[in-house]
Amino acid sequence: MAKKLSILFIEDSEDDALLLVHRLKRGGYDIEMLRVETADSMTKALKEQSWDLIICDYSMPHFSAPAAINTLKKMDLDIPFIVMSGVMGEETAVEMMRAGAHDYIRKDNTVRLIPAIERELHEAGVRKERTRLSEQLQHAQRMESIGTLTGGIAHDFNNILTALIGYATLLKMKLREDDPLKKFAEQILFTSERAANLTRSLLAFSRKQVLAPKPANINEIIGSVQKLLTRIIGEDIELKVVLSDCDLIALVDIGQIEQVLINLCTNARDAMPEGGMLLIETSLVFVDEICRETYPLEKAGQYALITVTDTGTGMDGNTQKRIFEPFFTTKETGKGTGLGMAIAYGVIKQHNGSINVYSEPGKGTTFRIYLPIRESSEEEELRKPHQQAARGSETLLVAEDDSDVRTIIRSVLEDFGYGVIEADNGEDAVRIFAKNRDRINLALLDLIMPKKNGTEAYRELKMLDPNIKAIFMSGYTEDIIRQKGPIENGIEFINKPLIPEELLRKIRNMLDR
Repeated sequence: MAKKLSILFIEDSEDDALLLVHRLKRGGYDIEMLRVETADSMTKALKEQSWDLIICDYSMPHFSAPAAINTLKKMDLDIPFIVMSGVMGEETAVEMMRAGAHDYIRKDNTVRLIPAIERELHEAGVRKERTRLSEQLQHAQRMESIGTLTGGIAHDFNNILTALIGYATLLKMKLREDDPLKKFAEQILFTSERAANLTRSLLAFSRKQVLAPKPANINEIIGSVQKLLTRIIGEDIELKVVLSDCDLIALVDIGQIEQVLINLCTNARDAMPEGGMLLIETSLVFVDEICRETYPLEKAGQYALITVTDTGTGMDGNTQKRIFEPFFTTKETGKGTGLGMAIAYGVIKQHNGSINVYSEPGKGTTFRIYLPIRESSEEEELRKPHQQAARGSETLLVAEDDSDVRTIIRSVLEDFGYGVIEADNGEDAVRIFAKNRDRINLALLDLIMPKKNGTEAYRELKMLDPNIKAIFMSGYTEDIIRQKGPIENGIEFINKPLIPEELLRKIRNMLDR
């Protein structure tokens, strides 16, 4: 089978170019060619399509090989460049190689042409692969750098947000319904949640965030974020939402799924600069073993399918292959980070789902998200009335090294009737528990603390009282948490920033077990 080869000839003699094409066809190549003989026509040809090879005459009336090499360099293109001449001597050939030509061949010695082309195509492939691997390494290093940065700031930032959210919640609770200050407290909470979502999104990019999953109806998630999506895409784009008739209950981190939808709709908006339609659909699908491997998914079974379709510019095959790569973007410099789709991919993968893209240039784009459906018992749990933050009279040990976080936790717990004993590190927690174990009903332990971390402290607490109940909390990233040891089964975990209502529910549920 003939090997396809696209060649840009920079040659003033059509006969010479056709003679070389004839020789290459006899050598087993299927040639696509274009002949040019000026700088402008060369530039135009390079802009309009990609070429496997350039064969250039050394000297022409209106152009030359040195000038052609300079044009190639200015366009920052790496294409095998072979110079041919009927008069070129050895000194000139060496000069051409130094200038950037990959080989030179005399026109009276074309027997070297095919071996030279095969060698240069091979070396070009090696260079391309080396460049690809280098870019992948740079992407990985950039991802790791951001992951390290976000991991470093997440703990302190989430502690600050815990105090901010806690005090705003207490303020809201203490104000009368008709108090004009109440709306300010609510705005503080709303803005704080946006800040918390920003941290979670950055961690999602590196797939290091600890998810806070709970059974949720996918239809309700989309419905709750629909108004926001309408504002994001603008008035020029029609948003149509078609939801499944059946409940689609999945175990998800609601904030992260909302972020995925926002990222997809932002991407769709940018693909429709002159307006269009954005369609979001949900359905219940069964994925068999064959389809499971194609998508890919961890196991066969029922899945909630979210389909997001736009009527925008679409994507070519190469763009589709790279769309989920971090830092890959088709947008102008300054108009995109290249993280939106990488974040979406990371979030969905952490939910044991999959996200796939289908597109054609000029025909729009469709993203399909598969999320595993939960069992019916969990659906029934979801339909139970929302449990209010319950009061209590038990005594809790709160071990936390950040004094602001300890103070707000104490304020919240005491407001709801609980007694609180504080410790500012793991070693202190063990010492205090040993003296007060008959009084303490539950330990609330920060996972990362000085002297002893939460896991180490909990092991020693269990040695003192095998029945001690505990809840771990942390604002660190998942990889750092795992370094401190696994969280035992039956132990609750809560992410920072702490939401008072969620903290109180977890405490009440754990105490009532």
